[in-house]
Amino acid sequence: MLDRTKGEEMIYSEKYTPRPSDYNRNKKISYEGILQILEAVADNHSSMVGDSIAKANTIVWILTEWNVKILHRPQNGESLHIKTWVRGKAPASVVFRDFVVEDEQGATVIQAEAKFALFDLAASKLVRINEELLASYLPEEQKVFEDSSRLRVPSEYTEEQELPLRRSDIDFNGHVHNTRYLDFALQVLPHEVFAADDMTEIQIVYAKPVMESDLVCTKYIQKEAEHFISIMANGTLCTTIKMKMGEQK
Repeated sequence: MLDRTKGEEMIYSEKYTPRPSDYNRNKKISYEGILQILEAVADNHSSMVGDSIAKANTIVWILTEWNVKILHRPQNGESLHIKTWVRGKAPASVVFRDFVVEDEQGATVIQAEAKFALFDLAASKLVRINEELLASYLPEEQKVFEDSSRLRVPSEYTEEQELPLRRSDIDFNGHVHNTRYLDFALQVLPHEVFAADDMTEIQIVYAKPVMESDLVCTKYIQKEAEHFISIMANGTLCTTIKMKMGEQK
């Protein structure tokens, strides 16, 4: 584990050797695996600055959006070098975290941006991010994406399916873990799209958590090379995912 500082800014970096569970049937890192790896590296960074997810505190970070671009899918046996940093100003309601994943030759294979908010579990409400907390990350100004288009929720869908939740889908906060929504989306893709395994972009917007007791369904529509999946709980929109397919390097 390494970190690099320059002036009053910080880029955290870490070498990651993928585990067998990170790969899919095509011996490529799975899409959910990509999110899980980025999430783990982000948590390591937070732990280093004294903001660990494991600390006894009712104030927690919640993820509200993902924007991921896959330039090349790492395959079995490839080690990865992952860089991440926090971007934003305080006091504020949200901050961003950027990621760059490089292969063993130093080529960028994945770029990502995540949007976080601070949430008070006891009061069940969002809270402002204070200067002391944000300053502990020595935030950077650079960002991986100059312009990120907003994900617009489709006004209509062509398919709808019920989605039984499993106990393994629920995390320590008592709701569906954020990476599981992508797995839900993959389940409703047409077989030929899933089999092609050539996703190049992932956008996820989390509007509301899915709880263990919720009645859940997925809604799907394809628009050219883009696939939209909305995850509903008790008739309320919880998460929308857009996946774009295309030829990877």
